[in-house]
Amino acid sequence: MKKKNSEKTRINLLPAKDRSRIAKGRKRLVIYFFITGYLIFIVLLDLTFVLNNNYKKNYLSRLNQQLTFLKTKNILNETFESAIDKRKILLEAIQKKISVIDSLKKLKVAWNKKISEIVAASPDGVWMSGLSLEKGIIAINGNSVSLSGISTYINNLKNTGLFTKITLTEAQRKIIGGNTFYSFNLKAVLNIRNINFNNKK
Repeated sequence: MKKKNSEKTRINLLPAKDRSRIAKGRKRLVIYFFITGYLIFIVLLDLTFVLNNNYKKNYLSRLNQQLTFLKTKNILNETFESAIDKRKILLEAIQKKISVIDSLKKLKVAWNKKISEIVAASPDGVWMSGLSLEKGIIAINGNSVSLSGISTYINNLKNTGLFTKITLTEAQRKIIGGNTFYSFNLKAVLNIRNINFNNKK
């Protein structure tokens, strides 16, 4: 048996010009395809960048909103706490004033008697020129012809039981019309317990 020749020979019947034109056309097509692919890639890359940038902006915007909310909440909490603290301080101050008023009401009944006792405690040669009360402390202004008279007056005041402490804050020697005397200032702390006890009588 004779072997058939399986090899085939292709014969290009196109002219050389046509072959060159087709080759150039294929090259252009490849270049166009490459450029188009590159442009699509650039567009997709830009789109991805824009979307990513927008996502970051939105994320930052949400974070800023949350931060603003937290700051506002914190300010409100501090305002409420400050208002509560101020209310407590105000209530405490009012309560103290009420207590002072109640104490003064208790002292009001026999106060004239107490002043009479303070005046009666002054010995000869000592006289009182002023008297004031503030927060349980009585300021006594007076004059004396001698220093020993001031000392006697302080001892007499202590013996009344009206005060827990008496302090001589000032004593000045003065000469008027050839006469010498001493002006003095005393601070005496009221014995509230003793005064209340006396008021009950």
